[in-house]
Amino acid sequence: MPISARSALRYTALVALLAALYAAAGWIGLRYATIGHSVSLVWPPAGIAFAALVLLGRRYWPGVALGAFLANLATPVPVAAALGIAAGNTLEALLAAHLLRRVAGSRPQLEDPLQTRALILLSIPAGALVGAIVGSGALQAAGVLAADAVWRALAFWWTGDVLGMLVVAPVAFSWTAKPRFRGTRRLLEVVALVVGTAAAADLGLLRDIHLPLLEKVEWAYLLFPFVVWAAVRFGPRGASLVTLVVAALAVWQTARGGGLFSAATGGTLLAVASYLLILAVTGLAVAAAVWSERERATRALEQSEERLRLALDSARMGIWYWSVAHNALVWDDNLRALYGLAPDDVVADYEQFMSRVHPDDREFVARSVERALERGEVLDYEFRILLPDGRVRWIANQGRVGRDADGRPLYLTGVCMDVTERRSSEERLRQSHRMESVGRLAGGVAHETNNQMSVVLGAAAFVLGRSDIPEVVRADVEHIRNAAERTSNVTAQLLAFSRRQVLRPVPLELNGLVKSWDGVLRRIMGEDCTVLLRPGEGVGAIRADPGQLEQVLLNLALNARDAMPRGGTLTVETFVAELTPGYVRRHAGVTIRPGPYAVLAVSDTGHGMDRDTLGHIFEPFFTTKGVGHGTGLGLSTVYGIVKQSDGYVWAYSEPGRGTTFKIYLPITASDATRPALPAPGPVRVGRGESVLLVEDDEGVRRMTTRALQEGGYRVLEAANGFDALALLTSTSGRIGLVLTDVVMPGMSGRDLAHRIAELRPGTPVLFTSGYTDGEIVRRGLLDPEAAFIQKPFAPDAIVRIVRERLEAASFT
Repeated sequence: MPISARSALRYTALVALLAALYAAAGWIGLRYATIGHSVSLVWPPAGIAFAALVLLGRRYWPGVALGAFLANLATPVPVAAALGIAAGNTLEALLAAHLLRRVAGSRPQLEDPLQTRALILLSIPAGALVGAIVGSGALQAAGVLAADAVWRALAFWWTGDVLGMLVVAPVAFSWTAKPRFRGTRRLLEVVALVVGTAAAADLGLLRDIHLPLLEKVEWAYLLFPFVVWAAVRFGPRGASLVTLVVAALAVWQTARGGGLFSAATGGTLLAVASYLLILAVTGLAVAAAVWSERERATRALEQSEERLRLALDSARMGIWYWSVAHNALVWDDNLRALYGLAPDDVVADYEQFMSRVHPDDREFVARSVERALERGEVLDYEFRILLPDGRVRWIANQGRVGRDADGRPLYLTGVCMDVTERRSSEERLRQSHRMESVGRLAGGVAHETNNQMSVVLGAAAFVLGRSDIPEVVRADVEHIRNAAERTSNVTAQLLAFSRRQVLRPVPLELNGLVKSWDGVLRRIMGEDCTVLLRPGEGVGAIRADPGQLEQVLLNLALNARDAMPRGGTLTVETFVAELTPGYVRRHAGVTIRPGPYAVLAVSDTGHGMDRDTLGHIFEPFFTTKGVGHGTGLGLSTVYGIVKQSDGYVWAYSEPGRGTTFKIYLPITASDATRPALPAPGPVRVGRGESVLLVEDDEGVRRMTTRALQEGGYRVLEAANGFDALALLTSTSGRIGLVLTDVVMPGMSGRDLAHRIAELRPGTPVLFTSGYTDGEIVRRGLLDPEAAFIQKPFAPDAIVRIVRERLEAASFT
């Protein structure tokens, strides 16, 4: 069947049904007509027509017109009068429905005071007035109604239609509204209310009883508590239903000439109408006021609960309640989620809660709960829990104890919050401070050690340069020199870790450096290891010291080899990553600058590390290897070089799953270069040039002076910057070069160089130090044109670089 035909059939059926209902209700109402054969005290069809056109739509008016015409045909009035009355009934319903739909739409909500006012004060009175005028006029025109009875008929007609709509329509509106009325218990309560109201109405309206404190006419108002109760308990549904029951009984008994309102005709009808009008309006008004306020309170509560839920969700907080007497534990869904549980997972008692606490924290948690119960202390502690997948999560627990009148604990209630990220940030911050403290200590130790190693290496070189010493002594001195060189290597790594070594950063292509190490890495890893190089696309240039970055790659490769004694895979990758502000916030314990970074990732398939080991791997001298298998400085050197290059390094590892080191280095806009390093040539002696040596350590100064003198140079010695300036002022001859320590009391080597440039412009300066100061100390950088030699140095090394600097200065 086409949709249009189906719709037409449905429309026709509803029109016919509406006409039948209207006609049937009209025949019943006309049986109790109070004026002639066409005016009834309560006209139920008016309520049916009104409700139908509101709920179904005004296009169903033919059903109203047909039903009204059929109802009036049953009365001894002319057909023309029946047609006129039907027209008035139809216009009445159309106008009332139109006015109410303008305010409330097709589904009036009588819990809304505005819609209830529109129903009582606007749509029903206006519509009823139109119906009464047209109907009374039709009767008068047909000669059925005398002229002197028009106004009385008009008043009773209007009253009957108003009461019909007030009594019947709200029942339809409220009981068809959503949400549907549910619950057997509530339904039974409504039935009991209706039966009780009917019984009370029977006594108050129909029976001839005597109450000494009330006049007979006041008995009817004893029904008002039933209406108010229905309005408060069930809203418009209860109020409209009770009003309908009372109105039906009152009209029925009044029309029969019995009951409370049977004393007189005109006055009785007016009393009944007034009574029913007050009853209906009271019920609807009370229901709207109470239920609208209840709705506002419910909505406010729901909004408050929603805000609380959102706050708890955003803070990752959950609520718990524990009944001490019954050992009953209640968790909300947020708390279950914190524990990694599904909403239907059961945690019913204290013991089940304790089973999810980390074994190392159970005694602490139990003591905290006992203290709260015994002393009334507030719960405020942090502990670890075990998630179902084995992961550990930190929880902050806060709560209070509820007690009875005798002070006995009844319950504990509180909130839990996930503080894992905060604890991780705090741990990273502590680790950073610890590393910084160790770095300062390591830098100071390395500086002093380098000074002394300079003396040892220099003295060893002088001794070994003699031809008249016995071979046994020569062998011993060579052992001394080798030990000093090994010590120098250790101090160099300490300086790298403490970020106090001198770097010479240049724009560098990271992919090129990694590719150039392909062969070296394969030799280091051995035949039982696979080496995979995966340079990424679009990796820009970085600014770093090529030699130091190669040291980083070497140390990580050696660490990976040791982690894979039975072979495995070493993977070296490069790619670009953007460190966003959100990433920076998640790593609150570390100072990170947002922006693009080139990432060097070195991964192995070795035995991996647990979380505790992972927290110490960058500390100097920390090692998991046996005695004699490494110094424990490899990864600390990596850490220092990367940090000194303004980068970041993180390690990711789990036992049995290998390890990955990710190094983040800032991308620079400069073009990548790779400067060629000249091969050292034979040492050339000096030609008597004057060298001003500024060194605060006497041993180093003596060794350096001897090396330069034996190398053919005239040496002027100064213990600090002020003595050096005095020598420059008092010496008239040319100073070929100034060799100065960087870190000295009173005046740094850099400040001295600035003063020398003022006093003797063009004099070359060569810097030396175990570590640097000021900007060089903090960042390990020298100006591009600054010459530097790292302590400790051998005599031939200092002679060679002095010669190179003098020759370079002669060409400028």
